[in-house]
This record gives sequence, structure tokens and C-alpha cells, in this order.
Amino acid sequence: MAKYSEKIFLDEDTLIEESFQLATQIMASDFKPTFIVGLWRGGSSVGIYVQECLQTLGVKTDHISIRTSYGGFDSYHDQDSVNQPIHVHGLTYLVKQLNADDKLLIVDDMYRSGKNADAVINELKVRLKRNMPSDVRIATVWKKASLPENIGPDYFVNQTDDWVVFPYELQGLSLEEIKTHKSFAFNHIDTKSFVKS
Repeated sequence: MAKYSEKIFLDEDTLIEESFQLATQIMASDFKPTFIVGLWRGGSSVGIYVQECLQTLGVKTDHISIRTSYGGFDSYHDQDSVNQPIHVHGLTYLVKQLNADDKLLIVDDMYRSGKNADAVINELKVRLKRNMPSDVRIATVWKKASLPENIGPDYFVNQTDDWVVFPYELQGLSLEEIKTHKSFAFNHIDTKSFVKS
């Protein structure tokens, strides 16, 4: 697993605020997506916040969450250094609805390597052919800071090389970290059943 010097623990309020910042950044660029795709897991909640903010600002979008899969949690933080296939699930609705004149926004919580978003885009290109939207953009709340400047999402709010621990994440944390940073969850965990990641 990748080594990180620090962990940044986000609470839900911060994630909501930064998701709204992301949406206003998108709005300021004059990009008005017709479809928003949130990448399950973290991109789903960010996608909801972005969609809600854009809709409030007058941008109506169709929206859906889809899932990508890879080797599991142990390889999750190593995606950028390990060449492993990423599978895309749940594209049926998009394949039926998208057209070449649509503007597609792919939303995720963190852009580490871009492999998840790239897998979605490549699979859509294969399945949509001429119906693939010509304007596809990526928006994330966080971006890996050490990526070359020409690699990354079109929109992002923060960048770091530390481990960002999102509000919904427990895997990979020690009981002490959960107790300190996620006491709401710790109070419901049977410590005898705790599985250390």
C-alpha cells in the first residue's frame, strides 16, 4: 500500500461546502453539463451536491451514479502505480440516453491517477461510438498534488499527496483513528469484531 506522511480527515460539512465550491467553479467556466455521472462511492455524494448546486443556479442536468471496480482496498491507494484493469458497471442508462451533442461531467471525490475516469470514458467511447459526447469534463474535490500539471481533472478544489479520509471511509483506519476522528461510528462498532485493514 502507498505510504502517506499525513492523513487529512474530512467531515461531511466540509465535503458539502467544497462540493458547492466545485459546482460554482464549473458554473464560472460557462460549462453547462447536460449529464452528470458520479463515480461510486465518493463521487456519488459529491455528484449529488454538484448537481443540486448547478440546478439551483439554473443548470438542469440528467444524473446517475455508476461504479468502477479494481483489485480491492489493498490496491486502492496504489492505483496510480499498479497496472491493473478497471471495470466499469452500470452504463446501460447512459448508453441509451447520451448523444454527441450532450455535455458530460464525470464527478469523483479524489483524482489520484485518473484511471477510473479514463476507464469510464473509454468504455463509453466503445459503446456509444458516434453518440459519444464531444465535450466530456472531469470534476473532483481533491487532486493528487504530485501529478504533472497537464494531467488531472478539469475542475478541482484542493490538492495534496496526503491520504484524504472522506466522511464515509472507515477501512484502512485504526480503532484509535476511528475513535478520535469518527466517534459517531466508533460508538457503534463492536471492537471484538473489528477487522483491521
